[in-house]
Amino acid sequence: MSEGNPNILMNNQQQSSSNQISNNNINPGKPNQNMPQNQLNNQQQNPNDDEANKKANAEKIKLEYEMSIEYENSLRQEIEMSTPLVSEEIPTSILMEDYKSNSEYANSVKQITDKYKHMKKVRRDGNCFYRSFIFRLFEYICIKNNKALYEHVIKKIKEAKDLIERNGYDWSFIQDFYNIFYMEFHHCFNSLEACQISVRDYLDKLFSDKEKGNYLIYFVRFCIAAFLKENSFLYEVYVDGPFGNWITSEVEAIDHEADQIQIMACVNYFEIGVRIEYLHPFKNETMKFPEDKPDDQIFITVLFTPGHYDLLYA
Repeated sequence: MSEGNPNILMNNQQQSSSNQISNNNINPGKPNQNMPQNQLNNQQQNPNDDEANKKANAEKIKLEYEMSIEYENSLRQEIEMSTPLVSEEIPTSILMEDYKSNSEYANSVKQITDKYKHMKKVRRDGNCFYRSFIFRLFEYICIKNNKALYEHVIKKIKEAKDLIERNGYDWSFIQDFYNIFYMEFHHCFNSLEACQISVRDYLDKLFSDKEKGNYLIYFVRFCIAAFLKENSFLYEVYVDGPFGNWITSEVEAIDHEADQIQIMACVNYFEIGVRIEYLHPFKNETMKFPEDKPDDQIFITVLFTPGHYDLLYA
């Protein structure tokens, strides 16, 4: 059998290839009629549609964000209207009522109520540790009239100016916070008796003034932030990401709660011990900062429940 003329085979292959190329280039600039319909639709889609979709998505995200901020603000207003910044002294037995539906906390609550008879609830607004620390410091000075402690804290307040400036902060921005803290602490120790006003009335008036109360908190926050920056080698290993960014977002910013790093820095700068009772399921845990400080030298004791601090009194 003849294998055929090789020239004819070559011509046929060339013709087939030419037809294929020709088919793929029918009506240049127009969609190929042999392409799937979904590809045709994509090619024919108006490019303005993409921009419209992007704009619609951006508007949706913006609206959702604004709604979340509005909801958060409404919750904040509700909390402000319904709860004081620091409550009156109440029995710790109220915790039994708070946790009656959580049976796993029963033993831990009992341990707390056996050790502490009273507590003061602090508003849940992200500042509860700082407010607890400051309130108890002022309260202790008012009640105990402890001159050594007063002089120690005044010294730390004065030292804060150099510490804050040394670590890159604009003192003109911090100065008002400093002045309010210094004047109120000085007044608390030196003028309270002369004013013939009770400790509770004085502290209620001071801490119910939101602007003044925030100034006190801001001052402590910036003391801690500057202390953390100056001693970053001790603390930055516990933080993910850039340490400076973390300080800006988690320490300087109002309404951001304190974790153990901020608490340790607060204790180390002011040299005032803090005891934390952690309310865990089944059994509570006690931690002291610093660990070696004698119990009788720690007068700031807070109860930590998930995400919140309240004051405890023996």
